[in-house]
Amino acid sequence: MKKILFDQKSKTSKIIKLIEPSNIKCLSNKLALDILKLLLKESSYPNLIAKKLGVHEQKVYYYIRQLQRAGLIVPIKEEKKHGAVCQYFGLAAPSFGFEIPGGKSTKLDLEDDQKLRDFFYEFIKDGVFDGTIVVGAPEQHGPYLTSSRDSHYAVQLAMLLGNFCKLPNKFVVKLDTETKAENAIDRNLIIIGGPVTNIIAQELNERLEVKFKWQKAWQFYTNRTKKVLAGEDLGLIAKIKSPWSNLKSVILLAGLKFEGTKACILALTSYYNKILQNFKPQKDYYAIIRGLDKDGDGKTDNIELVEEFSI
Repeated sequence: MKKILFDQKSKTSKIIKLIEPSNIKCLSNKLALDILKLLLKESSYPNLIAKKLGVHEQKVYYYIRQLQRAGLIVPIKEEKKHGAVCQYFGLAAPSFGFEIPGGKSTKLDLEDDQKLRDFFYEFIKDGVFDGTIVVGAPEQHGPYLTSSRDSHYAVQLAMLLGNFCKLPNKFVVKLDTETKAENAIDRNLIIIGGPVTNIIAQELNERLEVKFKWQKAWQFYTNRTKKVLAGEDLGLIAKIKSPWSNLKSVILLAGLKFEGTKACILALTSYYNKILQNFKPQKDYYAIIRGLDKDGDGKTDNIELVEEFSI
């Protein structure tokens, strides 16, 4: 369970994870506390933790299990190193605490969801956004000589991200043409728009399990199910390990048309509980979304999850 700790003096808030008081006893050991402090800086795996702390690997494994049982750390991802699979661990939350029953509480108008935080985990480092949002250039460009009509949707996404991370000192948004010219792809990327209007999405397309394909009209083709889906209101939400850097991740929010891109943004900002129920942090994730106009005003206001899978 998570709650918000609000500082009346500074008017700032912090997300804390509530744990059972009995689970804190494992932190009475110095090594367990040292492991927790190390994972506060960055995620890591037991062998590397043991080397950094100068202790036997078996001791680290023991306290990793203790910290995991206590709900203080969680597995983040797996990577192959020297023929072996290394499991990385990270903190389950930025802060922890326990609550005495019967205390007063004040409801704040700020919603938090663990699935959503897990989805953006790699993009937040020490409470600061760590990545680049790539939007299509507004002028004609790329092999299809198109101009982007969905770049402004990034503002809606940024409003969501602002709930749980700060801006870094550098600018976090780049045009696809800038990103291409600077070869700035070896980082965490959030790509807005599909391969027609975003040339970085075009380069990514062939690496996806759900591909954008042209056959009289743009369609989605799913390698896994061999399904072909078409419609202006369809969009793809994908999160995969970066094909350009093993330690980075890429999120793609893209529609067959700009209406589909809007549906993806709406799904992630307003209906994430609906689409991320089966999201697994260690796996690549794909969700095909359909935008719906439930109130009949001609604008997308709801979404339908058409297909979803992790690999």
